This record gives sequence, structure tokens and C-alpha cells, in this order.
Amino acid sequence: MTEEEHDGRRIAFVDADNTLWDTDGVFAVAQLNLLESIERAVGHSTARSDRLSFVRGVDQALAEQHHLGLRYPPRLLAIGIAFALRGDEAGTAAKRAWAERSTSSGIDPSLVEQIEREFVQYIRRMPDLLPGVRNGLQRLFDGGVLILVLTEGARNRVIQTADQHGLNQFFDRVIEAPKSERLFQRVQKLARVRLPAFMIGDQLQRDIAPAKAAGLVTIYIPSRFRPQWEPDEAAVGPDYRVEQFDQGADIILATNQQAGSSLGRP
Repeated sequence: MTEEEHDGRRIAFVDADNTLWDTDGVFAVAQLNLLESIERAVGHSTARSDRLSFVRGVDQALAEQHHLGLRYPPRLLAIGIAFALRGDEAGTAAKRAWAERSTSSGIDPSLVEQIEREFVQYIRRMPDLLPGVRNGLQRLFDGGVLILVLTEGARNRVIQTADQHGLNQFFDRVIEAPKSERLFQRVQKLARVRLPAFMIGDQLQRDIAPAKAAGLVTIYIPSRFRPQWEPDEAAVGPDYRVEQFDQGADIILATNQQAGSSLGRP
């Protein structure tokens, strides 16, 4: 699409993971499978009824300590879970996993490597679309809204997932970059689109806050995964809070129609 064709169109920035598809569900299955493997290796199970919360306590502690954040090596989670099963609280288990690795976890290093490989295989599975996504994207596309996907993950993976679900025809482009106020401003300037612009995302800190700082209308769709470091929703102040994607599309299209009417358009 040329810059001339962009002129006069609304623009919607859209997050991918846990906004378009259920990445959290894929990770939940992988994390629970990892827990079961470690429980077998150490010979006892967690007494916690919320098994996923048990795993994610260690997961979040590791992400806060590791320079790669949530992209830390999965083997550290396996080792950290082993320490947690032996009684360490999540923060201590994460520190020991990082400092001691597998030397004192009681698990053979080759088994840790096997569990890590299984974890990676699980998280490569195709996530399901979230409710309202296909309908919402179709209506935005039909309404002439320019849809740009912003991801801090791998662009090729997003394109592949979108292709598997038959969504790529809705997107003008997929952009891989850290979300920031400057990025939102720069893309709007290059695209030469009509304001207001919109951002739809599931993370307050990474999606909503920088978009709001750049003057976008922000639409927050809370996901099941909420990192410990997420700010309070009231402090960030998203413009809208919806339960699923097509409700966000309703907001954008209503604004689009209002703007068209004010310009004397049908």
C-alpha cells in the first residue's frame, strides 16, 4: 500500500501474543508439563492446589532477575522448580537456579536438558485464536482501518501464526520492535494517517502506557497472564477496557464513523 493510499485512514496498532491468540494457554500447558517432569525427578509433588501459580511464581522471579527477562533459558525454570519443591520460596529458588544451576538441585544435568527440549517443543505449538479476533479484524479491514501488528517477539513467528489462522490478509504490516512512545509517533508520521490512532493490547506496561504517552486512544484487553511487575490499571488509565477483541473493533469503527460524518462523508 502506498503512502497516498494511507492518507485519510484510521490506524490501529495491535499486539499479537495474548491479544490476537492465546500464547498464555500454550505456555501454561508447557509449564505444567515441566512441573510434572520435575516432580517425578525429585520424587514428590507440590502441595499447592493452584499448580500453575506455583510454577509461575518461580517463573516471574527468574524473569525479574535475568537480563533476558521472560526469555531466560527454560532449564533455569526446571532447576528453580526443583528447589521450590524442596521448600525454597519462589525468589530464593530462582536465585539458586541462577547461581548454582543444576549442581545442587539433585537432578541429573542430562535430564534437565531433556526437560528443556520438551518445554521448547510445547511452546512451539500453534496457539488458538482468542474470542472475537477473526470477526473484529474482518470488520476493521472492511471498514478501511489500517492494521499494524506490533510485536516484541520474532516477526517471522507472528507472520507464521497469522498465516496458519488465515489472518495475514488483514495486516498492512508486522513490525518487530520494542514498544515505545517514539515508535508510535514515528510510525504514525511515516504512514501519514488520519488521527486519532488506536492501540489494542493486553499488557498495561508494554502496550498501553507507551501508546497513551504518544497520544493514541488505548484499548486494554486483560489477559490471564499478568506479570508481577505490571502497574496498576488505574495508574496507567487506558481509555477503554474490553473483554474481547471485537469489542475493541466496535470502539474504533464507531470513532471512524463519527469522524466521517463530521466531514460530510456518507
